[in-house]
Amino acid sequence: PISSALTSVTESLSLTPPTRSSVGSISLYMPDTMQFTYDSNYNEVNMTDVIKDTVGAIPVVGKSISGAVDSDITKLILKSQGLAINPKQQLLFDGINLRTYQMAFTFTPYSQQEATAVNNIINTFKKWARPQTVKGAGGMLFIPPALFQPKFYFNGSVNQNINQVAESVIESIDINYSPNGWSTHNDGSPVQTVVTLQFKETELIDRDKVVRGY
Repeated sequence: PISSALTSVTESLSLTPPTRSSVGSISLYMPDTMQFTYDSNYNEVNMTDVIKDTVGAIPVVGKSISGAVDSDITKLILKSQGLAINPKQQLLFDGINLRTYQMAFTFTPYSQQEATAVNNIINTFKKWARPQTVKGAGGMLFIPPALFQPKFYFNGSVNQNINQVAESVIESIDINYSPNGWSTHNDGSPVQTVVTLQFKETELIDRDKVVRGY
């Protein structure tokens, strides 16, 4: 039967990603900028459209005007009587978006060793925020980028005054090697670099998760 075949196909599908392992961690100071964005979607509904679709006419001083309630003829007749259509706008909730957040870091190395450390940090973010092309697939397949999960600490413990963050992807990395004009150390490394990371969480943060600290 078709139903059992569909059930079989559904049971064979899995959206659970393969087992993951940590590739490392980066310890940084609290960012210069840390901004979270909570987006909700709302749609406006014009109730006259509902009336138009269901009734097909509206009463005007004891008479009925057939056809679309938003037609020019209807509006002219209403205007001649000193009236106008009340659209009765309603706002309907339509869901929430995945939460995004941004962190910006300013690195100012004072030695070649510090400059090398800064470069390694930047390269780590760049590397794991990019996909890997699967070899032998003609360049048609990607291994997705890594997931990130920042944690914020204060005096050695997780800071409870800042919301937790779910597993996230890096949507964009902005690197400014000359925020105050181009200048380098003797080895050519920039004297200052500003790195801005734009993240998006991979799961929706609903009311229950907010209560739990997200």
